[in-house]
Amino acid sequence: KMKTNKILVESSVGDLIDRITILEIKKLKISNKTDLKHINKECLILKKILMKNIKINSQIKKLWKNLKFTNNKMWEMEDQKRLTQKHLEKLSLLAKGVYKLNDDRAKIKLRINKLTKSNLREVKKYAKY
Repeated sequence: KMKTNKILVESSVGDLIDRITILEIKKLKISNKTDLKHINKECLILKKILMKNIKINSQIKKLWKNLKFTNNKMWEMEDQKRLTQKHLEKLSLLAKGVYKLNDDRAKIKLRINKLTKSNLREVKKYAKY
């Protein structure tokens, strides 16, 4: 069996609590049992390190709660951003399709008007896409 490597890195307390809040959020948002096992393990290790080295008073608890709230909002916004991006990509493809078809339509009508020596002609001028 391969030996598990540990890397010890100095961290600010803020970064450590931030990482723990993200893991706490992941525990609520992720349902895959294998992933949860890793998340729980890391969270437990980091909490033990934090509790061993830092006294968590009421001010820190309040800031911890604020950090978790902020990270949760960021998680939700990131999800929305990703969903919106999918829709924007689809919208962009649809818009390009409409532009192309509208240009084709204008060319066909112009050919008809030229062939029939129509007295009136539609003039179109759009920015390139």
